[in-house]
Amino acid sequence: MDNLQKEYLELLKSQHFDKEELDYDILDKHISVLSKSTVFSGSAVSIFDMYKKCHVYESSYHKELFKNSNGEYTSVQIHPDDYEQVLKNGIAAMKHIFMHNKYTKYSKLIREYRTLINGKYKRITEQIQILEIDKRGNIWLSLSIVDISLNQSPFSKVNSQLVNFKTGDIFSPLDKYFDKDTILSQREIEILKWIERGKLSKEIAEYLNISIHTVNTHRQRILEKLNVNNSIEAIKYAQTLGLLDT
Repeated sequence: MDNLQKEYLELLKSQHFDKEELDYDILDKHISVLSKSTVFSGSAVSIFDMYKKCHVYESSYHKELFKNSNGEYTSVQIHPDDYEQVLKNGIAAMKHIFMHNKYTKYSKLIREYRTLINGKYKRITEQIQILEIDKRGNIWLSLSIVDISLNQSPFSKVNSQLVNFKTGDIFSPLDKYFDKDTILSQREIEILKWIERGKLSKEIAEYLNISIHTVNTHRQRILEKLNVNNSIEAIKYAQTLGLLDT
């Protein structure tokens, strides 16, 4: 766990800000709008400052919702069984966004996990999106909107999706942090490249001199490793990660 927290902090430090270029009047305007808005009155809203590496705004409802069993608010307390997974998919999402900052402002992380609410752990849905980017292209402010999930059935795992709301692409952040050397094997990348070219399993098998069964096994493993539903999604995801560039 310590290594994950260290990696998270290193990611935050990987952006290089110039304090003089950050206009905090912009933050004040966001806070003013959010605090007066009736649209978010039933949601827990907060703003995270990547430069200061802390939350710089938490709505009244946010503080009220996440009070502990003593009726006090200190911070959001994630269920111990969910914390590692929440941290992992947060790191994965940041790595994805930092690698492809062309679409940074269109990215939204949506995830579901359990937090302590008035002394009891309940399932919540959180949406995190970019609020402001500085002149250098760094993610400066991010907005978090939390609602109590309508689904309070027995919990099985943390669910998370990274959405590009410009293209409509939806990815599930990978816990392997988009390490190009370990996500897919060289053979799997080779087969995915053939799939990208429109080749069928039979054709790929002939080109590589392997059985169709072996090709289909690789295809299934590619879908599982990238956590996608079909070959089209696999190709899009692999392209985004740069796996098909070479």
